[in-house]
Amino acid sequence: METSDIFDIKMPSAFQLAAFESVDSTNDELRRRALDGAPAGTVVCALEQTKGRGRRGRTWVSERGNLFCSILQRPAVSLAEASKISFVSALAIHDAILEAVDGFDCDVKCKWPNDVLVDGYKVSGILLESQALQGQNMLDWLIIGIGINLHHSPADTPYPSGYINAYRDQALSQAQMLELLLKHFAQWFERWQSLGFQAIREAWLHRAKGIGTEIAVNLSNEKLIGTFETLDQDGALVLQTSEGKRVITAGDVFFER
Repeated sequence: METSDIFDIKMPSAFQLAAFESVDSTNDELRRRALDGAPAGTVVCALEQTKGRGRRGRTWVSERGNLFCSILQRPAVSLAEASKISFVSALAIHDAILEAVDGFDCDVKCKWPNDVLVDGYKVSGILLESQALQGQNMLDWLIIGIGINLHHSPADTPYPSGYINAYRDQALSQAQMLELLLKHFAQWFERWQSLGFQAIREAWLHRAKGIGTEIAVNLSNEKLIGTFETLDQDGALVLQTSEGKRVITAGDVFFER
């Protein structure tokens, strides 16, 4: 059932919010709306998801207490360019979390390709889903699904996870976190549209964990060890291994702990 009072927040004028007690997944609900012609800036948020999804088909644990939302955008760009919005989203999440924990002793960093860490623990995830214009390589719509751990974190995950309120004296609500997120998303999305991906790349590198250090990258069929040098101009990870340089477009990164 759609509700409004739980998510009574201040938002940039570009957004329109549809809030729910429970949905199958905020991405699925927003996809149905996108196919029906929903405008850019439509946001779906829910207190819980019954079929939450993460990257690579993984289940996203979606118990009440954490933030689950999806944002619809329709920029006039190619599909390849649209995929770079994952970095725009990561910057928005990073800066929103940084504001949420301001004054508390913790380290907030971006983890390639699109996670955000607090003190080395994963506290958020991003799932992009898109559709092209019929017969073209141009984007029709893009959904940015975002989950942020506020009150708890799942125990059985590929990467150690944490939650935001562990770093605060007073618990932050889903509505408060959503308000911070949309404020920063609007700022970074506008920056991407006006200045292009290079400005996003530089800002992400400034916030990244592991630049210049040895990391492990799990691919679908191999594991690589090397030095995380940089991102290339398309957002791929540049890894210097003992056998030479590798440019990686998809994989799971792990740091020495």
